[in-house]
Amino acid sequence: MVQDTELYRHLLGMVAPWTVGRVEMDPKERRADAWAAHPPGERWPCPECAHALALFDHAEERVWRHLDSCAFQTFLHA
Repeated sequence: MVQDTELYRHLLGMVAPWTVGRVEMDPKERRADAWAAHPPGERWPCPECAHALALFDHAEERVWRHLDSCAFQTFLHA
């Protein structure tokens, strides 16, 4: 739901170009999982020269425990 992704974008403090691609809520387990996303074709600054470059690949997905949100354990996937 758009409401969930916008809520978690604000809760996680994500700013452009980052956003929340999707959120899965499990009320029974009191768990929320949010996936970080960016627009396709986004160009990223080189850490050495700051020139904007295309992204060629991603690292394997990782998961971090975030602060609880709305009494749910919150996990960020990226």
